[in-house]
Amino acid sequence: MTHKYPYKEWELPSVTTICGDAVSQPWAAPWGAKMTVEWIRQNCPKPKRDHYLSGDDYAVSEEDLLDAKKNFREVSETALAIGSDTHSAIEEWLVSGREPLDPRPEVLAAFVAFLEFWDAHKMTAIKVEHTVYGDCWAGTLDYYGWFNGKLYVIDFKTSKQHDKNTHGPQIAAYRSRVNAKVDGCGILRLDKETGLPDWKDYSALYRKHLAEFNWMLELYMSRHPRIAKKAGWTKPF
Repeated sequence: MTHKYPYKEWELPSVTTICGDAVSQPWAAPWGAKMTVEWIRQNCPKPKRDHYLSGDDYAVSEEDLLDAKKNFREVSETALAIGSDTHSAIEEWLVSGREPLDPRPEVLAAFVAFLEFWDAHKMTAIKVEHTVYGDCWAGTLDYYGWFNGKLYVIDFKTSKQHDKNTHGPQIAAYRSRVNAKVDGCGILRLDKETGLPDWKDYSALYRKHLAEFNWMLELYMSRHPRIAKKAGWTKPF
């Protein structure tokens, strides 16, 4: 996933980076701990003959602990790769009509979710994976085109759930920079496990979410003055 966009002499932060930086993630620490525990369960078998350990204990070495500590990062990178490859599969299908050959069930399930949604809502793409540029930021919108007879900006996600704190401002930022008619915007979550689409329409909250994104942008630039300078930010804090 791209987090910076070169533009003329500037280097612009991405919309997702700006939104993510502004919002705390209370689930992150518990999730990281859960991934550590899961690694131990999967990679440290219970000993059978050690009388110092009960049947419910695990024999864990110092090396095991170091590996377990890094597991959350590997899981996160895998999830990001699946999301990126799902986007690529959808783009390939929209541009050339070719279905993905990716053998991973998560990618195929997410792609099936997309196809189900596509057929149900009479979609026709006008722009796919299109880069938009804002005031010292940039981003890549996944889809601009027809949706139930209206022109929509839509972003595809493979996350486990919708994020009400970042998804609305993100799609609002994209919509604000489409130099064409736009009737609405929303997030299509493609479930990697069930293969079902999960749609959330943010059209009614567009103005509110765009204001939130602009606040996030100013906060991000004030927190990261070096990035702000590289992006050409000149507004006073």
